[in-house]
Amino acid sequence: MFSYKDMLELAGLTNRLYLLLSTLHNLKPLPLNMGDVDGPIELSHVDVEVPLNPHASTSVDDYSVSELEDTGMGQPLVKDLSLVLKEGEHLMITGSNGVGKTAVARVLAGLWAPQGLHAGMSRPASTEQKGIFVVPQRAYMVTGSLLDQIIYPHSYPEFLESGTTLDGLMKILEKVFLAYLPEREGGWTTRKEWRDVLSGGEKQRVSGVLSVIRGEKADEVCMTDGYGSGLLPQTEIRGSGW
Repeated sequence: MFSYKDMLELAGLTNRLYLLLSTLHNLKPLPLNMGDVDGPIELSHVDVEVPLNPHASTSVDDYSVSELEDTGMGQPLVKDLSLVLKEGEHLMITGSNGVGKTAVARVLAGLWAPQGLHAGMSRPASTEQKGIFVVPQRAYMVTGSLLDQIIYPHSYPEFLESGTTLDGLMKILEKVFLAYLPEREGGWTTRKEWRDVLSGGEKQRVSGVLSVIRGEKADEVCMTDGYGSGLLPQTEIRGSGW
């Protein structure tokens, strides 16, 4: 029998999945001439704004100025943004809450279309071997063993195929200050509810394992969104070199 709490949690997860799928379905299609190239990330005269729902019964004209400001629709968060990020270079975008840092990341990741009359965008072509990957602020905790959690989103066969060993994985855990985790939790095959077991900082450092593994590939771009917000200041500073 499911408890009332379990049913509420299931309903909440179902609602989130519906919102995710409906939002992705209603996003404005990316332009065909987006300019994916085997080279640097480049934005040219891009306006970053919240995408409008093309299937909605209302348009921007149906809202008042105050309502538009509340929803963010039709209001550029960033205007006339131009940048070039080449291989080996690093870029940090800082600012207060709500200024559009995550919105810029969504454009760079290809989730939102670049806006503007003269907007142009080029980024590395995405294939199975290369492309852009994102480490979110809120780490995703999978159901499975500790090893499953550490190597996510890769499966165990993919982990073996990559040539990485458990000893190599321990060295990566040392880099993100989690070398104590396998011993504390009872080994790599231990299965727990990791979202309840791990602290906020530990969850973000687990995500850091992926950034280390993928970041070792020179032809891939690692993008983090608010990563480190759950870490102690001294740990965040030490982790900036991951």
